[in-house]
Amino acid sequence: MGVYIHKSILELDLSLTLTEKLVLAYFLANKNNLKDNNVVIANRLNLTKTNVRQIIFSLKHKKIIEVMGGYSERVIKILKPINFKFNKSEFNGFSIDDDILKLDLNTTKKFILAEIKSLINSKNGKCNASNLHIANLLGLKERAIRTALSELENGGFLTRDLKNVNGKTKRTIILNLNNNTDEEIAVKDEADEASAEQYNDEVLSIFESFPKRPMMTALKIEEQKKLCLPILKSKTKEELDFIKFVINYNVKNNKSWTAGFMPYMYRFLTTDKEKYFCEEIKNEFKIFKNKQTIKVNANLQLLTLRLEQDLFYFFAELEDNIWENFTNEELWEEFIKINKNTYLKFDKSVVKKEGLKRIKEYRPPKLF
Repeated sequence: MGVYIHKSILELDLSLTLTEKLVLAYFLANKNNLKDNNVVIANRLNLTKTNVRQIIFSLKHKKIIEVMGGYSERVIKILKPINFKFNKSEFNGFSIDDDILKLDLNTTKKFILAEIKSLINSKNGKCNASNLHIANLLGLKERAIRTALSELENGGFLTRDLKNVNGKTKRTIILNLNNNTDEEIAVKDEADEASAEQYNDEVLSIFESFPKRPMMTALKIEEQKKLCLPILKSKTKEELDFIKFVINYNVKNNKSWTAGFMPYMYRFLTTDKEKYFCEEIKNEFKIFKNKQTIKVNANLQLLTLRLEQDLFYFFAELEDNIWENFTNEELWEEFIKINKNTYLKFDKSVVKKEGLKRIKEYRPPKLF
């Protein structure tokens, strides 16, 4: 059945908390509710008996209600006149259904979910309300709404979708209330983790390397992240290398960037890409790649010579029967344990690959 929260209750300017407004709305919903004891009220609204007792005391202290009779025959009398008017084409209030009341969330989050549910477009199942709109309706600060929405999204109760429409960011909210059993939340969490793993370390590091504009809020950074990560993920390894180079190049050489006038990363990757990914930068990237290739080849040559020398001395000091008692992997583990510090500046996987290749070459042919 739930509880209907009329706008006249939301508009009460008596420093009432949302939980107090919830209990008051419960009393106003049905005359029979005025006779319910604390246990019944607590069970209906998913509160504790202590919560209900404190709220009734507070409502009485604020002269909203009067408590009449003893505990077993208690009756609540509403002292504050509250007129429920319903006007067409206007916001009249929203219902907090049982599927929201039963959730293990605080009352603020339940009110937010109920309000979003009431604002959902019946055609597409999405809500386009802004944080400021929700805050004004509930009489809360916009910061509180922003924090609550973030926590609700992390908990799997809703999804926020950010899209760029004509240069402006448009947000829609989709509720996931019907899928939030413990088992389904666990499945969703696993799916989210699997999805997050798709954004490899390099993609994330490229996003993090893009300089943040002065006074850029955490919400704006998160917005940019959601817009940019899918774009970066769609790129090839070579394209990612180019993007990383262009960012580093502008950080070092672009005076406007040094002064803090860099674009948002989404614009950098989309609307401004002709400016930043021009032929001049492509030529600079080719020069850079050639230098990197020369450097890699030089490092590989140095690594090869060092391994040849160190492995020669390593085997010279071991007994002849080592080939019969140790596998290539075991010999490598023993070798690198002794010479670990020598190879710290080289890529670990490349060192092992080259080392095992040479151990295999050294192994006598008749021994496998």
